[in-house]
Amino acid sequence: MKPYNKKIDFLVILIAFLSTIIATVSLFYTKDFSAGDSIKTISGQTINLYGRGVYKNDSLSMAVQAKGQDLVTLFFGVPFLLYSVKLNKKETLLGRFLLTGALAYFLYTYTIYCFAESYNFLFIGYVAIMGLSFYAFVGCMTTFKLGRINENFNKKIPTKYLGISNIIFALLIGLNWVRRLAPAEVGKYLDHYTTLPIQALDLGIVLPTIIFSAIMLMRRHSWGYLLTPIITFKGLTLLIALDAMIIFMIANGVEVAIADLTIFPLYTLVVAFNFYLIVKNIKDQENVAKD
Repeated sequence: MKPYNKKIDFLVILIAFLSTIIATVSLFYTKDFSAGDSIKTISGQTINLYGRGVYKNDSLSMAVQAKGQDLVTLFFGVPFLLYSVKLNKKETLLGRFLLTGALAYFLYTYTIYCFAESYNFLFIGYVAIMGLSFYAFVGCMTTFKLGRINENFNKKIPTKYLGISNIIFALLIGLNWVRRLAPAEVGKYLDHYTTLPIQALDLGIVLPTIIFSAIMLMRRHSWGYLLTPIITFKGLTLLIALDAMIIFMIANGVEVAIADLTIFPLYTLVVAFNFYLIVKNIKDQENVAKD
């Protein structure tokens, strides 16, 4: 790896600090403004607004999903980010992968908050975390030596299994998102919003990156060895958040699609197993900063 710029640690501390404040406020500020109010959307459907706290102007479905995400960010995402910083100080490849993957989670999460949630008084915080995460993520990515990265993995790492499982996951998510774009379905998922930023980000960037990294890994190309661990570490955190969203939706009486109930919990287990395989097959328990 290339020398690590310790200024990234300062960005990470800011991300953790701001995320803790925002997630805490979002979870525990529950002032009732107009709970139970309903509005008619541009597609002619009637939806219930959450009407409480930070997410008062969001639909019930969107708000409970956001609160599930906030819960995971506060009690898993932030501790995971801080642990990855501590591990990264030992200058190991695993620590660098974990830190980069954690930053990818925060970048993705708060980009979605910027564009998917109705405007609220925490908006500038979302923007700040998105920006800080982007620059810290890019800073981490520049520290990897692409040409030699495969040397830090055991030769017996199951590249074919990891690649195929990631491709299947990407295709299942992609088909699930495309299904929602059908004219007969899209109105149910738009609520009172005007576009689908999560689907746009996933279909345009995230899923193609997963498929590209999977193909490169099966070919034992350096790009596969670089991207797959980062995607896996980021994906595991995000899937845990998605599972929390599903639980919050069910608890609040929001209808959950059968596909979502099946795909996300199942692949949380698959990605957790993949995470274990990758960690097991990274050779650098010693210092590799001078490689």
